[in-house]
Amino acid sequence: MQTARNPAKKQDRPPHRGTSVRIERSFYESAMKTAKAECRTISGQVEYWARIGKASLDNPDLPVEFIQQILVARERMETEPFVPEDTSSADVP
Repeated sequence: MQTARNPAKKQDRPPHRGTSVRIERSFYESAMKTAKAECRTISGQVEYWARIGKASLDNPDLPVEFIQQILVARERMETEPFVPEDTSSADVP
């Protein structure tokens, strides 16, 4: 049993799934519309925008569209790993 004097060790605690954050209602509604259009959850959409914003601030010389393409490519690589074609069976003279 957990008490204030005997808290559970860090490794015994279940992983934290998320944190509540207060945002303006208009931003939430915009995220909701965009999330639906892009097949994401609302929190996933806000996280995506945050990643683009952070990457843009970290790399001010890169265009936002380029950063967006990089993030999409990274997500795609995590779900669809690159598998090179077998070139040994190709017709080679």
